[in-house]
Amino acid sequence: MRQRPSAKRRADSPAAAEERGSAGAVRARPEATKDVAASLLRNRVAKDFLARFAFVGIFIVENVLHAIHFEFEVDQMVLPAVAPLPYEFAVSLHLVHIIFGLFGAIFVLVSGFDTAGRTALTKGTSMMLVFMATITWTWWINRQGTLYWNLDPHPFWDIRCSPEKRNRTVHILKNVSIVGALTILQQLAKYESQDLGGAPSFLEGLITALRPWTFPAILGPQLVLLATLRSVLHEALPGYTTVFALLIALIAIQAAANLVNSYMDFKKGIDKSETAGDRTLVDGLVSMTTLKALGGLCLGFWLAFFCWSLVATDFSSTVLGWATTGTLLAVGYTAGPAPLKYLGLADLTVLICFGPGVICYSSAVLIGTIRLEALILTLPAALYVVAILHANNYRDIEVDKQGGARTVAVLLGPEASLVYYKVLLAAAHVLALVAGWIYGCYGCVATIFVLPQSLWLCFRIHRRNLLRDQDEETAKTMMMFSVASALGLITMPGPEISSLSMGVCALVVLVLKVFAD
Repeated sequence: MRQRPSAKRRADSPAAAEERGSAGAVRARPEATKDVAASLLRNRVAKDFLARFAFVGIFIVENVLHAIHFEFEVDQMVLPAVAPLPYEFAVSLHLVHIIFGLFGAIFVLVSGFDTAGRTALTKGTSMMLVFMATITWTWWINRQGTLYWNLDPHPFWDIRCSPEKRNRTVHILKNVSIVGALTILQQLAKYESQDLGGAPSFLEGLITALRPWTFPAILGPQLVLLATLRSVLHEALPGYTTVFALLIALIAIQAAANLVNSYMDFKKGIDKSETAGDRTLVDGLVSMTTLKALGGLCLGFWLAFFCWSLVATDFSSTVLGWATTGTLLAVGYTAGPAPLKYLGLADLTVLICFGPGVICYSSAVLIGTIRLEALILTLPAALYVVAILHANNYRDIEVDKQGGARTVAVLLGPEASLVYYKVLLAAAHVLALVAGWIYGCYGCVATIFVLPQSLWLCFRIHRRNLLRDQDEETAKTMMMFSVASALGLITMPGPEISSLSMGVCALVVLVLKVFAD
């Protein structure tokens, strides 16, 4: 770990030597000292919070207004700015504006209340940087379809420059300065994290327990499904509220399954401090009581939406059957009298839950029926989800074997498990292209932009020092794969390939890669 010069000088001083004189005294030093040193970004006085609020409060207000006037802004601002790309792309881009801008600003605002502030500040500023880049293009560079440099031939400092161009110049330069400030904040958070470290806080423990890095496993197939239904099959979708509630409910049941998995693996002695990839309970990030309460909250939200979906679909047998099956499989993955994880059925369970099962349920809720095209076009993303699970099980192969868990990785052994992992990734890419060719949706070819990352995963899994987060890296790549597939279907839903659409897909994948890193 890099040591700052000031810290090194202090370490060499006589005072520091005296401070180190007694090892027992060092051990007895209260944790409060460490907390203070590890939380320089925390709010100390009201002025600290007000400074954050003055900086990002306007972004919260702005994005709330964007959400209120969503359809009007898509029609009048975003769609002309991204023409000739389709309406669905404009909707997706404006959703990115709002989600990244709003939650990025909230992360920055709350980063001062917790020792996890460095993480919140880093992620929040990254989200706001994406927001600033996209909003600058749609609102100021290509405002209502008129490019900045086409307004008039005069530079902005010329007295003959039009008022419109001068106004846009001010806003563009203002946004550039905001990007600079955000970058400074992000770098400060990164440097402090490197130099000071520190134990995770309670809030960070809650986030770790939920395992948000696994959420792409449920969101990815849903994005492809929405793109397929709207752009390929031209089905009318319900309002944004229903779609968002569905996504949040699915995330809730996955989070509940994650928490049950953490509880059962710890209880059975599979997760140990020396070897566990899931650090929630082995490191005491949250208590057992807190974990149960959090799991109950997530499960309760899912059950509430499940009940609503039954009523909204007139007690559809498809909704009832698949939702019940999915819930039982999610909880029964590691719990119950015959945990599926310990019977070699985990991979099949995940494929069903994140593939046909959830796609059938979501389709029935959204359009009232199931389309074969949706099942096939979302299957590649589901195979990538299985790869996430297998990366986790391959890493834990020895621990699971000792604990009696008969995962596919345990049954195959180390060498065959590596082959199986690579086959899953290859099958996802090949099936995406084949499905696109069968249904005349050439937009599926956009997934080739994720191929280099998939190949890197195949090499990366052989490096033992990187194996601990192989599942997390696979999840990030899976999200890139799903976004590329969904965006390709939106912009190229028919039997044609557009160079503009391919360029946009490549750019989005690149942005996701930078954001993920």
